[in-house]
Amino acid sequence: MLTKREIENKLIMRRGMVGNDRDGTPLLINGRGEAYRVNDTAISLWHMCNGITFDDLFLEVLRISSGDEKDVRKSLEQMVRQFYKISVVDMKEIGGQISAARRPGTQT
Repeated sequence: MLTKREIENKLIMRRGMVGNDRDGTPLLINGRGEAYRVNDTAISLWHMCNGITFDDLFLEVLRISSGDEKDVRKSLEQMVRQFYKISVVDMKEIGGQISAARRPGTQT
């Protein structure tokens, strides 16, 4: 399970795809072909996970939400954890790569 710190210090990258069940219910489908029934809000949040930090995602959701800041943060953390658990998002280090110009021992 991801901790609050692990979520907040990563870029959130979506994986998989969106589909629909036979009855029209939205699905999030991971890379293994496992489909999960979700609501439209989950689909909207998943689409926002395009290399965004948790803090930026939180600010965007807070901007369009009428909820209390603490409640919105808690719900969003839970949603991101669930996305990660079912493998429809991945977490990447922020600024984890050093460019060749700054990498020790390389010439530019």
